[in-house]
Amino acid sequence: MSHYDTLGVVKSATPEEIKRAYRKLASQHHPDKGGDTARFQEIEAAYRVLSDPNQRQQYDNPQPQGFHFNSGGFDGFPPGMEDILSRFNFGPGHPFGRHQQPRRNKDLRVEIAVSLFDTLQDQRKTLSIQTTNGHRENIEITVPRGVGHGTQIKYPGLGDTFFNTLPRGDLYVVIHLQQHDRYQVQGLDLVAGLDMNCFEAILGSSVEITTIDNRTLSLQIPAGSQNGTVLRVRDEGLYQMHSNARGNILIRINVTVPQNLTESQKDLVRQIQVGL
Repeated sequence: MSHYDTLGVVKSATPEEIKRAYRKLASQHHPDKGGDTARFQEIEAAYRVLSDPNQRQQYDNPQPQGFHFNSGGFDGFPPGMEDILSRFNFGPGHPFGRHQQPRRNKDLRVEIAVSLFDTLQDQRKTLSIQTTNGHRENIEITVPRGVGHGTQIKYPGLGDTFFNTLPRGDLYVVIHLQQHDRYQVQGLDLVAGLDMNCFEAILGSSVEITTIDNRTLSLQIPAGSQNGTVLRVRDEGLYQMHSNARGNILIRINVTVPQNLTESQKDLVRQIQVGL
């Protein structure tokens, strides 16, 4: 499948048409939205080439020829080979490179989505990765407890295998935390709002909250709590990676005012107001 097929555009597509197609597909297949990581990577790779005028021209007009050396290095690569070889380090004067002898294959990078619940303990996950030579492979990794949004984890020896005479590259996995239906993440803390009417805030009350691992906790609301008051439930937030340190649950009180009081109820409120 060509890069144009991947993005669903014709070869004569304008840069703006390519950009629109990319944005639509990237939104549909992003791992944060439950999309397939391999498909998302193919879309990213296609857009990277077609959005760059020089790379697109080289992609559209490959010029395979015999290999020959010159003073600047090694010319006449088949399409894409120069980009592949540029990812490796070669020794001075080596016809394939610029600086150092290659030590291993290139590294691979994938992105995965992780729920807040899954960050509470180590998780075994199966990833499908595709190497430069098109081989697709399922590998097992362990995602450590406490990973945060944007965390990049290195897995040595699980990268590319293009050159079978060289050691395998490394795999880098980037973590994206999925949004939670109740809590927002602030560092290691989990923040949620709690609506209560003004009478509950005046008198105080007891409410139940649910943690991200679905346990139910009782939270006491002190009498006289003001709008915007933040109550803390300690050590029920997210873990810090490679540590037993843990954040808190922060509950922000939103005081509401009843809108459908009867006249007798309003009279009672007036009596209370007079006594203040």
